[in-house]
Amino acid sequence: MQKQQKFDFAKVHWKYRFSHGGTLRNSRKGRGTRPLSKKESLHLVFKANKDCLRGGLRTYRRYFLIQKIVDRYAQKFFVKIEQISIQNDHVHFLIRASRRTDYQNFFRVVTGQIAQQFQKSGLLNFALDLHQKKKVTDTPVDITETRKKQKKLWKHRPFTRVICGWKAYKTVVSYVKLNEQEALGNIPYRKLRLKGLSSGEWEILWA
Repeated sequence: MQKQQKFDFAKVHWKYRFSHGGTLRNSRKGRGTRPLSKKESLHLVFKANKDCLRGGLRTYRRYFLIQKIVDRYAQKFFVKIEQISIQNDHVHFLIRASRRTDYQNFFRVVTGQIAQQFQKSGLLNFALDLHQKKKVTDTPVDITETRKKQKKLWKHRPFTRVICGWKAYKTVVSYVKLNEQEALGNIPYRKLRLKGLSSGEWEILWA
């Protein structure tokens, strides 16, 4: 039996020692191996293309479809969902897994299933525009060519950051909670984010 692969950060550029994906891949130094850990929690973000969505990810059907897919594959791949916050154009997670392959399978399958189920249910702009075009005109629509021109649902590869230490963990927990409270309208969005919260807003955050 092969020994389990170690989650070592030694070969990763120091600027991206704990982070990977998202816009970091625009830099050559940000394209190394994704840092993952079996001991620490992981902050995960899926960023969507707004052009592919009408109303965002928090519409009733999209929201509960995402929740259903996440719950199903978290259980299948032994991923613990510590926190989740679904925003209009991105999803925040705080997760934990004991194997690198569990993380990788979760990222790959969940993003793929959300995109497939959205398209199947007519929840992407592509599906809606195609339906409207058929309804308005009887002219044939080249589905293959239309799909080639259509943007993908996910804008970037999943962004991840390994959360090292209790202080960093509490900060990420608060940040994910803040995103959810902002989406619910309980706390107004501010550029300062956590630093700009009043004492009353901190009470809402941790209620």
